Amino acid sequence: MSISSFFRKLFGKEPAQTIETPIQAEEPKKPEERFILCIDGGGMRGIIPVVLLQNLERAIRANGGKADLASYFDLISGTSTGGLISLALTCDSTILHKNLEDGSSQINLTALLDNYMTMGSRIFQANTSIFGLRQFVSDKYTSEGIQSLSQKWFGTATMDNAKIPTLIMAYDLANGQPQMIRSYADERNYPAWVAARATSAAPTFFSPCEYAGKLLVDGGVVANNPAIYAYFEAKKLYPECSRFHILSFSTGGSYHTMDRESTKGLMNWADQVSPLFDTAQKRTTEYVLTNLADVDYVRIDNPLSRPIKMDETNPSTLRYIKGEAENNALMYDNTLDSFAKLLIQNMENRKNASETGRA
Repeated sequence: MSISSFFRKLFGKEPAQTIETPIQAEEPKKPEERFILCIDGGGMRGIIPVVLLQNLERAIRANGGKADLASYFDLISGTSTGGLISLALTCDSTILHKNLEDGSSQINLTALLDNYMTMGSRIFQANTSIFGLRQFVSDKYTSEGIQSLSQKWFGTATMDNAKIPTLIMAYDLANGQPQMIRSYADERNYPAWVAARATSAAPTFFSPCEYAGKLLVDGGVVANNPAIYAYFEAKKLYPECSRFHILSFSTGGSYHTMDRESTKGLMNWADQVSPLFDTAQKRTTEYVLTNLADVDYVRIDNPLSRPIKMDETNPSTLRYIKGEAENNALMYDNTLDSFAKLLIQNMENRKNASETGRA
């Protein structure tokens, strides 16, 4: 006798059927993507990335984004003047801020640009003597100007004050190695002004920054474009990330080339070595990042139509840089708009994931 017949005979009816609720498969977690902003060194040509940031913010607002510009990124990194800008984006500073629709506050980029248009004469104060010979035995400029600016901007803020992970590049002469100043690692207790002073200490221009037993100079010695370092730091910060979107702003420097005649003799080489190494460094960074499978590398790098020194202070020349930067921003309008949409969508995806427990 079957089991079903037995129950019918015993109770005169079929046994009750157990209804099982089908198990709903959890919606798969969206592959994690992270966004990185990198800003090159270049002295007063830092006007260029500030203008590009203004246009990126406009694109974000035009596409409905209401949050602090910095909050759309998962890591912000800068070298030299790019380090100053990065710190201004992420750390408390005395630079004018503005309130946003979502109730948050961010740096006023117009105020930052105004600072760049006027601060050069305070930073680049020549070392001179009665005989005009002091520069042969000391740095081109005193360090009081850049240190005073760094302290005025960032006051007592420390790196761990940064609103998102921040990476500032320097180089430690005492130990002969790159020095990352990070808001999330061993350097989190560094004063922000020390990071600003160290990353800006361009050799021959300013004296090194001495701090915590280190002798720190401009990060441009090793990474004028900090994007490679930022990528590997992001890999450690976000080990589950499947794709890194890197937005990299240059300061309009040109690629250095040489002809056969310019390679003859020590005097010819004297002015070639620094720009040669800078170009080689930029080419290497581009090669590495454009060949990494998990990287989307967006580089905005349009050389100025004429070379501009990093210590330029002439007001008319600075206005020229600003005009060129505004023209370049228009050229990259579609690029910035597309990236702004990605930033906004990613923030929305992460918000939804957090609310549903799939973050």
